[in-house]
Amino acid sequence: VLLWVHWQLALLILLFNPLVIFATILIGKRVKELKRRENSAYEEFQGDLTETLDAIHQLRAANREKHYLRQLIDRARNVRDHSIQFEWRSDAASRASFALFQFGVDAFRAAAMVTVLFSDLSIGMMFAIFGYLWFMLTPVQEMLNMQYAWFAANAALARINRLLDLKEEPRYPALENPFRDRHTVGLTLRNIHFAYGEEEVLRGINLELAPGEKVALVGASGGGKSTLIQVILGMYTPQQGEVLIDGVPVQRIGLPCLREHVATVLQHPALFNDTVRQNLTLGRDKPDAALWDALRIAQLDATVAAMQDQLDTVIGRQGVRLSGGQRQRLAIARMILSEPSVVILDEATSALDAETEFQLHRDLEAFLKQRTTLIIAHRLSAVKQADRACVFEDGRIIEEGHHDELIAREGLYAQLYGERQM
Repeated sequence: VLLWVHWQLALLILLFNPLVIFATILIGKRVKELKRRENSAYEEFQGDLTETLDAIHQLRAANREKHYLRQLIDRARNVRDHSIQFEWRSDAASRASFALFQFGVDAFRAAAMVTVLFSDLSIGMMFAIFGYLWFMLTPVQEMLNMQYAWFAANAALARINRLLDLKEEPRYPALENPFRDRHTVGLTLRNIHFAYGEEEVLRGINLELAPGEKVALVGASGGGKSTLIQVILGMYTPQQGEVLIDGVPVQRIGLPCLREHVATVLQHPALFNDTVRQNLTLGRDKPDAALWDALRIAQLDATVAAMQDQLDTVIGRQGVRLSGGQRQRLAIARMILSEPSVVILDEATSALDAETEFQLHRDLEAFLKQRTTLIIAHRLSAVKQADRACVFEDGRIIEEGHHDELIAREGLYAQLYGERQM
């Protein structure tokens, strides 16, 4: 309609409109950057707060509590400062955008008035142009206001988008179940290669465990032993090679089935702020008799029996009300209750004293009999429970054999355990 009423003014309006929109977009991008900084400040504060609270006992023991609390206060001030900047600058940007918009409208009106003076445009048609101009520019202003909400929301979603961009673990179809009607199974690792980015950690691992065999993985820290466990459980996908259960690739078994029959006990087990019962069963239905039997094997029955609520005693976050050795034994009892076909013990007894560890290994012997077991340990007492040992170095297995054979070879194993044996 504006082009029909007065095409010269209409062209002027169409020329100025993109310039106004472009200027407001530049202001909106500044708002996005302010919101991004505010979110980063929140992220840093929340991360530091979680880490500080988790380590508060150690910080107090090291007399560094005040230092880290001051850091938290600085992070909180940073959040406050960025929030204030975002609030007033985004409001200022919105008002500046509106002022720019009004300037454009007034420029159009001035041009229309000049046109009335120097052309045949009537005052009535001029007011008609003002009316159509307002009808056209009001939705444009609403769209400009929407972009500020869009830029702020887009910056706020950046952390969620990073999470969504992460690759999910592979989903394998459950085509075969080698665990069905079997007490235990064999485990084969064939030419396993794995790297964290450019750093290769596992360099062609070949290992075979016969059904019911116990194998110890030993070596200096950082050799790749724990990484190998994550590959076996499917937590990490190897760049090359495959994991087989009784000759069946994991890709045909499915990770849920694999993890249902493979139990892992870690050096620092995950425990929940819940009862002993829930930490043992993880929500499974188990009779109390089975719980007490598992606790007995794990050398923890007397400790739990002495607790005020016994199996219904709450142990605190990460088992804070238990000692390090008690946490490990609770995790071992949890493993026993799951009745696995394959057992992986990753420094599972490192926090135990020699006497308790001896009794634990003695009582575990019957349970682990005829169960394929992989033991990662540095203690000789744990290593000697295995039928044979494999020595890790720099992501490779460099030695393999029985304890006495490896000592006689005078290699890395002899350096680690020879003097202790003597």
